[in-house]
Amino acid sequence: MKKLFLLLLISLFAFTTYAAPKKLKVYISYCTFYSPQDGPYVETYLAYNGNSVNYQLNDNGLLQAKLEVLIVFKQNDSIKAFRKYNLSSPEMKDSLSFNMLFHDQQRISVPNGSYVMEISIRDAYGSEPAMLLDEPLTIDYNSKDIQVSGIELIFAAEKSISPKPFTKAGYDLVPLPLNVYPSSVVKLTYYSELYNMSSVLGDSAKYLFRSYVEEMQTGRKIPGLLVQKRMDAKSVEAIIQEFDITNLPTGDYFVVIEIKDRDNNIKGLNKVYFERWNDREQDLAMVSDEFIATSFVNNIRNQDTLKEYVRCLRPISTSLEKSFVDKNIKTADIQTLQRFFLNFWLQRNETNPEESWIAYYKQVIKVNANFGTRIRKGYESDRGRVYLMYGEPNTITSVPHESAAYPYEIWHYYTLNNQSNRKFIFYNPDLVTNDYPLLHSDAVGELYDANWKTKLQKRNFVTNSLDEQNPEFGWGSQVDDYFNTPH
Repeated sequence: MKKLFLLLLISLFAFTTYAAPKKLKVYISYCTFYSPQDGPYVETYLAYNGNSVNYQLNDNGLLQAKLEVLIVFKQNDSIKAFRKYNLSSPEMKDSLSFNMLFHDQQRISVPNGSYVMEISIRDAYGSEPAMLLDEPLTIDYNSKDIQVSGIELIFAAEKSISPKPFTKAGYDLVPLPLNVYPSSVVKLTYYSELYNMSSVLGDSAKYLFRSYVEEMQTGRKIPGLLVQKRMDAKSVEAIIQEFDITNLPTGDYFVVIEIKDRDNNIKGLNKVYFERWNDREQDLAMVSDEFIATSFVNNIRNQDTLKEYVRCLRPISTSLEKSFVDKNIKTADIQTLQRFFLNFWLQRNETNPEESWIAYYKQVIKVNANFGTRIRKGYESDRGRVYLMYGEPNTITSVPHESAAYPYEIWHYYTLNNQSNRKFIFYNPDLVTNDYPLLHSDAVGELYDANWKTKLQKRNFVTNSLDEQNPEFGWGSQVDDYFNTPH
């Protein structure tokens, strides 16, 4: 199942008769599903801004844009499935109609297995080379376990009158290819499918369907955004669920689906990440003073020490917690800091907050020792933040000396927040501070830069293209090998 929504901002500079230089904006996501007749398949959802593409007159004398799209599923160097097509915009009489979002959806049969999905997109009427996007993907559907398909975020769902490309389970679905919900959007709607309940639980069995919104940093279930119901076991069940997110604060979240049997055991689980941008005023809940006196925080009485403890929480803080600290860290009295600090850990471990704090601070000490520099603490660095957020990587490939590249490190996580095979690449462009900022990652919610290879090259690299993605690193370089197959 696809948990990650990808935002690809493709910069193409092309001159045509009908347009100034364009900056093509393409939004891409995908989900996996299973068909009893045809097996597993991947759905891709692509949308692009009509103002960001170049147009030409077609045979009908009307303006039309065209993208050349190639989607390839690879195992090592072997292509297992692909889809190549031209995506044309509607025909238009003039540029007044350009300001709209055009959608495309594809369904591609892909067998079970682990792949790298490569997507190439090029403006057919531009002059720049195609832009590339690659994403690790594992498909593993079977008939023995209860399984949850991909969770497809959608604009809307309506009963279908006649089948269309977006039709599933009798509904016409309009996919949402971008996983960001601004304040103007107050509903989150999704579509998903459940498989094998009757074969696993029995034809007459009942199960509990449970879905909720979970805060990414804390794992806390958001009050009011939870639905659960008893359902009869079927071989396939289509789910359309809507949440009112009007009051959901700015932050990083998951939509979660759980399937539980009559003994309350989780038999199926999936989740999808989304971001909320909410400009409505939000207050951070705080514990009252009487909780402080009987807690471990009562023993932290040095204000400077407490401020440092609060600062080091930033890598694992929610957006609301970061905002509170930024506004109050300089002026807050010790009681306010104590309330915030205790509340922070109660949100993560209600029964033993001190235990969670001690375990976390041990990791802070470690990252300060390993990633600190002359100008910043280790927890303030990108490597320190990633370590504190996700834990120790399974492998670290460190390359301090490669003739054509800046020093770099590749961190590889086998699993990460319900994702698999995720990588981070850090580099040291100034060759002095040992700071190693994050250059690129394929993990959800992290910095994705399609041009990371160009930026990794030393300053003597020269290119005429602002979007060069595959520069020549020279003889002996192992950049691609290290990134594609971490050691």
